[in-house]
Amino acid sequence: METHSTRIRQRRERIIQDCPLKQSALLIPSGLTIPIAGTDQFHDFHAHNEYVYLAGAHLPASILTYSKDSEWTLFVQIPDMEERVWTGEGETLSAITKRVGMEVQPIKELKNWLEKNRGSSFCFLGNDDFKKQPERYGIPEWNSYETIIDHDLGAELSQLVSENRRSKDSSELARMEKAAQATYAGHMVGLSKARAGMTERELQIEIESMFFKEGASRTAYGSIVGSGINASILHFVPTKKKFQEGEMVLVDAGAEFDGYASDVTRTYPVGKKFTGIQKNLYELILSVQENAIQRIKPGVEYKELHLNASLEIASGLNDMGILNGTPEALVEQDAQAIFFPHGLGHLLGLATHDAGGCLEGRAPSDRASLRNLRADLPLEENYVVTIEPGIYFIKTLLDDPQTRKIHKETISWTLVDQIQNFGGIRIEDDIVVTANGGKVIGPMVPKTINEIENIRETALQS
Repeated sequence: METHSTRIRQRRERIIQDCPLKQSALLIPSGLTIPIAGTDQFHDFHAHNEYVYLAGAHLPASILTYSKDSEWTLFVQIPDMEERVWTGEGETLSAITKRVGMEVQPIKELKNWLEKNRGSSFCFLGNDDFKKQPERYGIPEWNSYETIIDHDLGAELSQLVSENRRSKDSSELARMEKAAQATYAGHMVGLSKARAGMTERELQIEIESMFFKEGASRTAYGSIVGSGINASILHFVPTKKKFQEGEMVLVDAGAEFDGYASDVTRTYPVGKKFTGIQKNLYELILSVQENAIQRIKPGVEYKELHLNASLEIASGLNDMGILNGTPEALVEQDAQAIFFPHGLGHLLGLATHDAGGCLEGRAPSDRASLRNLRADLPLEENYVVTIEPGIYFIKTLLDDPQTRKIHKETISWTLVDQIQNFGGIRIEDDIVVTANGGKVIGPMVPKTINEIENIRETALQS
């Protein structure tokens, strides 16, 4: 049975095999903690993803190194007596060595490694703060080594790591499953506890506290909880605004487990039921999302999934009288992008927007329908992607004179102006690509209208 350290070692070996360093030496800093002004504490530390992927650790101010003569070595901080008084003993070198499966040394020994590799060119992955603050890594005399940094090789290695990170192994998928289980629990709390008079911030707290009760390491990103018109702001930060009867609330929140992210969005009524156009638009987005998930399989171009979703959204909005024209003509003119301005989703893993989302050589498009697409590549088995179509009535776009001029005929402005405060709807799940199609990771958070309305009715009767 493969251990964690074995898998991490295989990743390192694969990178060096595919991109030999020759006379170069490689440094991969994890990143530094960021002090909180006026306190003795630091912001929550998140190691650079390239470091985590190749080191299998989350240690601040540490550096993973490699050279042809010294193989892989991890240099780590050892707290002195004063630091141990405030922060504890820390993990022993032997424990770290067992976990990461390579030689581990105190950071003070990095000077000897650098001296041994004097005359080599150096290339970097990971966090570039080492080059700006080497003294915090214990190397105040960094410039004295007269280094030559090979930026081209560093970029080549970074691209290679990104490509390798796309496909998840069984250990990574198991961690994502754990994150998904915590996310499910949090969203179920949100579905049952949201009600008129509650604030966005209060619902955020209820959801996130359940993440941690279910074993999450942290939230994968800043939770989005927006009600009413706030649901139209794509990266909305929850406020003290109170939910009102008749509104909907959009919740985009995910737990993280041992570095791996979950990312789920649900939209539901503050009251017991969807009403009026809420129901029509919700049914449209749910259909678009489910159709996209059904189309997932190895070899499918993610960009095509996005364009198919755009056509379906254009068709649905045309049927409702919000857009005017054939779906193909509307998408050609980017009319649907006024209401669906983001991409269908992104790769997911060690980052919420994981590395390697675009195939090398593919240039981003300037088109409104494509410029925010975060994934442009053929899907392969064990890739994990999000599928998250949405419809939003975004004041910034709808009030823009240029938008109204360009889309004078394609958008029914009289109707749009009547529902401009609608807000937005997004439905999102995390999908692993299998040989037979796409599979939702973790338990499915309810998303059909019947499921949601049954939960809401039961919750509001209690």
